[in-house]
Amino acid sequence: MAKKTRTPIPQLNKVRAVLQQEINSKCPFCNNEDVAHFDIHHIDKIRNNHKIENLLLVCKICHSKIHNDEISFQEVIDAKFKAKNCNSNIQFISITIDSENCGWEPYENIVNAFKAVNLKSLFPIFNFSLINNSDKPLLLTNIVITNKHLPVGLNGPYTPLPYILRPIITYKIKLPGNNKTINTSLIDEIVIPQGEFFKFQIELYSESMDDFSPLNKYALNLKFGFNNDFYIDIPKILLNSDKDYNKLTYIGIN
Repeated sequence: MAKKTRTPIPQLNKVRAVLQQEINSKCPFCNNEDVAHFDIHHIDKIRNNHKIENLLLVCKICHSKIHNDEISFQEVIDAKFKAKNCNSNIQFISITIDSENCGWEPYENIVNAFKAVNLKSLFPIFNFSLINNSDKPLLLTNIVITNKHLPVGLNGPYTPLPYILRPIITYKIKLPGNNKTINTSLIDEIVIPQGEFFKFQIELYSESMDDFSPLNKYALNLKFGFNNDFYIDIPKILLNSDKDYNKLTYIGIN
């Protein structure tokens, strides 16, 4: 049950300015541009959770639709993720699984959730598609992965459909331990020309293939680092589960 306690948002004007920039001064659901009269929506509906990741600026009509469930919680999550990343130099497009070269396949109608189906090939290989929106070439330099071992019966994410490209390279990265983070500095860095789409793969491995058996369920948070300077967040990946208890799937990794 969401808490009803309402507390003032600290530095309200500054927060509104950040949120307005995220949505490019348009309601993310209807493109209304009367931004001066927009409301700040608390995504998890906990009114004293004023973290910027939990806030979305929307028009009054769409705010009412959210609370009346005419706009779903997942649509709000998707809008926040898109708003948070649309102004980045690097824009996330999609995550897919390389089912031809590993024993995994996606859950039906659940994007970014995958299950092991071939016990002889349990190291998953992911395809990541992105675009360089900047006015200069950028260098992919780091991959950060945080792993969380999941229980059963939890809620999961949804993101846009994939954009298909040929992978540039495959990176092999060890699965972190439970609640652990691995920051891998890449030896074979990728140069991404300005304005170009690009795609690469990550193969997760472990000392024991049993770590990826259907009995083990994981939620993976990823960040990609560029130019040894900035990172972008990637939507959560679920392994051997179509649900996760963390509703705010766009929250970044520290």
